[in-house]
Amino acid sequence: MSARLADGVGTERAHHFETVAQQRYAATLGIWAWLITELLLFAALFLVALIVRIQHPEATQEAARHLKFWIGAVNTVVLIVSSLTMSMAIEFSRLGWQRAMVRAMLATAALGSLFLVLKGYEYYADYTEHMMPFLGSRPYELAASPASRLFVNLYYVATLLHGLHLLTGITLLLGMTWMASKAGFLSRHQNWIEIYGLYWHFIDLIWIMAFPILYVVNR
Repeated sequence: MSARLADGVGTERAHHFETVAQQRYAATLGIWAWLITELLLFAALFLVALIVRIQHPEATQEAARHLKFWIGAVNTVVLIVSSLTMSMAIEFSRLGWQRAMVRAMLATAALGSLFLVLKGYEYYADYTEHMMPFLGSRPYELAASPASRLFVNLYYVATLLHGLHLLTGITLLLGMTWMASKAGFLSRHQNWIEIYGLYWHFIDLIWIMAFPILYVVNR
């Protein structure tokens, strides 16, 4: 947040802040405080997944073999690239390159959407393979291994929660992109791009943690 901004790029001070620096600091502190609470939520889910792995190794490995490793790996690359395009959007905003910034933001939203499409395909494959133990209308493939239900249900809770965060992020990003395309945006709201960038990087960080814990360790 301390990076030097180009001429004509800045933040419009709200009336309840004494200085622009105070306003930017408050916004940064607020987003970090919220992201830490979200991180604790996901950390608890991942910790439980690891405990289940320790207590029921064979059942967990049997369930994990049904996960689509290639989809998880491709999605990891997709989100890492999306972090790069989001970082580019932030840097372009600092330089005052509005058109390049908007394009980088759209690329980020497109990559996030690709992640959701691949994840949706994976869920569909799980459905056809009877790997959704919470659906009472369909027999569970690993019914003979009750302990595997713990891991599979944790997998769905964690990935669906992450997907919800990502869908929210894409929606916010598209709305912000529309506003950022208007003349004068960077002279008044450049800090919005930086604050939002922290949220997008958080989404990527959560998946980078989820992929090895859910897909790699248990195999």
